[in-house]
Amino acid sequence: MHIPDGIISVTPLILFTIITICLLIVIFYKSKDILSNEKNIPLIALFIVATVIVQYIELPLPVTACVHISLITIIALYDLRTSMIVYMFVTIIQAFLGEGGISTLGVNLLNLAILAPLIAYGLYTLLSRFNKDVALFISGFGTITLLGLIVSMELAICNVYPIQYGLFTIVPVEAIVGVLEGVVTVIVMKALYKAKPELVPVLSN
Repeated sequence: MHIPDGIISVTPLILFTIITICLLIVIFYKSKDILSNEKNIPLIALFIVATVIVQYIELPLPVTACVHISLITIIALYDLRTSMIVYMFVTIIQAFLGEGGISTLGVNLLNLAILAPLIAYGLYTLLSRFNKDVALFISGFGTITLLGLIVSMELAICNVYPIQYGLFTIVPVEAIVGVLEGVVTVIVMKALYKAKPELVPVLSN
């Protein structure tokens, strides 16, 4: 879920941006091996293009919100650091294409390029020992739903909306999207594993 321009005041935006920049510097430093390998660059570019295109496909659901599949979990389960790099570029591109905001880029990057991949990877890792299919679904569903909760908390902390608004409006909508995300995650990951197992190493473990 993207936070648009104009609803968060300057001071928290600056704080979010500083935190995000520091974390992204660490991520890029830890990802030098990925970025220095020329074989990884075309795949990263493909992930970026595919994600941007998929997110502009609106799903016909009876909710007053932008509803689309994110692919966050699918890319995070390919490789956590790669997914953070991919979603950094995706979020920046989307901001300049009108989805999300320019002033809120720091908080959106924090949520979508850092927290979301960590949640997706963490949920799958925690649950995959019991059942991988269930873990895939909950990873997709849980990531989107928890993002709704995180955004609700951020907006409440910044005095934009009371937390009750987020819990009873934002989170339920994101949970609906999360169900779709979970189903798509299972279908795509299983299909990729049959076609190109190297793209889904988590299912090979």
